[in-house]
Amino acid sequence: MKKTFLTFLLFLIKYSLVAQTVPEKIIAAIDSFSFIQPQEKTYVQTDRAIYAAGETIWYKAYATLNEKPTILSKVIYTELVNAEGTLLDKKMLKLKDGTCNGSMETKNILPAGDYYLRCYTLWMLNFPSFIFEKKIRIINNTKTEKSVNRSTVTPAASVSFLPEGGNLIIGLNSRVAFKATDEKGNPLNITGYIVNSQNEKIADLTTIHDGMGSFELLPLEGETYKAIINYGDAKQTKILLPASINEGIVLAVDNSSANKTFVKVLRSEKNKTLYNTLLVVAQINYQVAYMGKLNIDEGEDALAINKKNLPPGIMQITVLTENGTPLAERIVFVSNHSIQNNLLNSTTINTGKRKKNTLTLDASLFNNLQAAVAITNDAVNMGSADLSIVSSLLMTADINGYINNAGYYFKNKEPETLQNLDLVMLTNGWRRFKLEEVLQNKFVTLHYPFETGLSITGKVLQSDGKSVLKSGKINLIIKGEDSTSIMSQATTNPASVFIIDNIDFKKDATIYYQGTNINKTEAVVSVKFNVPFFDTLKNAAPGFASKIYNPENDAASFYLDQQLAEKLKQDSVASKTLQTVIVKATKKSIADSLNTLYTTSIFSESDQTLVLNENINYNDVWQYLQGVVPGIKINKTDTGTQVNFSRYDGLDLFSVNAQNSGVQFYLNEVPVNIDVIDFLTPGDIGLIKVYKGNSAIALGAGRGAIAIYTVKGKSFNDWRKKGFDFIKKAGYTVSKQFFDMDYAKLNAAGSFSDVRNTLYWNPEIKIINGMATINFYNDDVCKKFKIVIEGIDDNGKLLHTEKVVE
Repeated sequence: MKKTFLTFLLFLIKYSLVAQTVPEKIIAAIDSFSFIQPQEKTYVQTDRAIYAAGETIWYKAYATLNEKPTILSKVIYTELVNAEGTLLDKKMLKLKDGTCNGSMETKNILPAGDYYLRCYTLWMLNFPSFIFEKKIRIINNTKTEKSVNRSTVTPAASVSFLPEGGNLIIGLNSRVAFKATDEKGNPLNITGYIVNSQNEKIADLTTIHDGMGSFELLPLEGETYKAIINYGDAKQTKILLPASINEGIVLAVDNSSANKTFVKVLRSEKNKTLYNTLLVVAQINYQVAYMGKLNIDEGEDALAINKKNLPPGIMQITVLTENGTPLAERIVFVSNHSIQNNLLNSTTINTGKRKKNTLTLDASLFNNLQAAVAITNDAVNMGSADLSIVSSLLMTADINGYINNAGYYFKNKEPETLQNLDLVMLTNGWRRFKLEEVLQNKFVTLHYPFETGLSITGKVLQSDGKSVLKSGKINLIIKGEDSTSIMSQATTNPASVFIIDNIDFKKDATIYYQGTNINKTEAVVSVKFNVPFFDTLKNAAPGFASKIYNPENDAASFYLDQQLAEKLKQDSVASKTLQTVIVKATKKSIADSLNTLYTTSIFSESDQTLVLNENINYNDVWQYLQGVVPGIKINKTDTGTQVNFSRYDGLDLFSVNAQNSGVQFYLNEVPVNIDVIDFLTPGDIGLIKVYKGNSAIALGAGRGAIAIYTVKGKSFNDWRKKGFDFIKKAGYTVSKQFFDMDYAKLNAAGSFSDVRNTLYWNPEIKIINGMATINFYNDDVCKKFKIVIEGIDDNGKLLHTEKVVE
């Protein structure tokens, strides 16, 4: 049905274009593209970009559509991938207002190297080259990375030459941009010159910024041109320039003015009448920003595009014949973004051990800002020109090729910075669509829909599992590990397909189901479920191209290496105190076995692991906890149950100020309100884990935590008796919360060691009357803080502000 409607829609568009003028066709074609294939973008903000193996990556994900928080996709996927494309971890998160936040654990066994944090919606898999990727470096000096060529031999140079507008035209002076990289894709500084076929020097070339530069060239008939390139330690290579063509136009663009972009067109003498009347079209964000005509015979060979009221981003300028055939194209960047570092102010800064610091953010210019703040020890930062939400969503998400240090181009608006940004535009083409293909209604074949939530789909077929059943029905009971209980039913369409959408649960769920024939309730039917996309993600990351590991020797890597080396040294010293040890194999206890069965790595380490004695009848879970957990205080009142830990050995780092805080409860590792625990019966419980002190801090629970696990598969036999089968389905990922070290509640004089590379992470800044206040405490070693705040508001206005204080 959807395919038929889309075919009909395309027919209407194609039919309507026949009667339109060329300018009208262009506007209609771009509109139809943005309607039929809207383009979502994603970005992931992390607390930092370099980690020691075993640390947690904290992140906030953003998804946009038409430069605003997306209103279509409600599900987003994040992945951790190594340089070879092996999928190491994956998360499925629920989007709210186009954002969500989560965490990714890095395992201690990961070898040192470059890894990639990827993010996309299911719809974006229709356009896999646009999947967001952010390089994450992991340091681990106890492991060796895979074999990497670390020789000091200068790598080979790769140089691309790109005439402005697209082509070199005989007899017309052109600007030619170039981009030089080494074999790993890193910018390469070069010098050299251009020679003709007689080996005569025509022009000099030298890199201006990050391997990029440009020069002027006047191609002559019958000539070929070659670049003689010098790089590295007396290395030289020769590269032919693109061949010149006999006729056409040359496009020259000056984007240095803040208010206007100036466009000039030169035409060849050969067949010049074909290039007299021309159309110039500029589009930004899939909207036509300018359309005008040139008549070169009448001296109209130049025009100016007013940028004053345009949104920031890439503007695509295309010159076409009066019949609508594209001749030349160029992208420019409209720098109407704001530099926002003055929004962040330091109120109180104290780099002393465990001292309080206060910052304020002026968010008064934003409408419902969704933002996250990361405060880190500046010693573990890779630099100040990392990828940012501004550089990603406004630039790198829309163009071809890797941009080194993309954040550099958005640090300021100095003439040199804008000149270098224009070199990026000259050396990287627009890649969202080709105007000539859009004018011909050539669209990418779509394979994936927008996901508006979790869904269960499949077919109810006749007993042979193949024949269509037009009157099928399915009943579902969804029992989630997060205590979710959902009952639903659906009938099938003429193709036997059923869909149950917009269900909501975390972690895993057991789906009990029963298929029937509405007309013949006793008839045997076959139920087949579609495999959810999340369950198809195994070892290969979709759309990922393997990367070459590129080790970098910088201060951040050195700092983390030192931290790891110190830890290894301490472990080594401790090991020297061991005497001869006789190891005897012992059978695992029931508690240890259940701990392995039920818990993930985040929850595995606790102060107590408890298994109810099946030979004792407990009135409720509170009676059991009261009897086996030292120091627990349970107070049952008319308004509900209150649970606290008293001060005792193991919790002496908590101060009196924290006594009114309650214990955080988790049900199957999902944080829940205590009322949910009230409804559990002792027979429901398979395992209980108690967290106090440091083990609770690791979970982000300052006053302790209790995790309760329900018996796996307990309800299976009950449902089978009622004629239900079952399947398992993954729900939204549960991410742990960042623990805010608050020395107003914790004993600042405690003997524990406080060394945190990330001092503060808050993915959901609270804004009151246009202002946000950020309080955090220093650790024992940090002397310089780096603060980065990023976000987006309802109108699509982006925030990126950062500050280093010491």
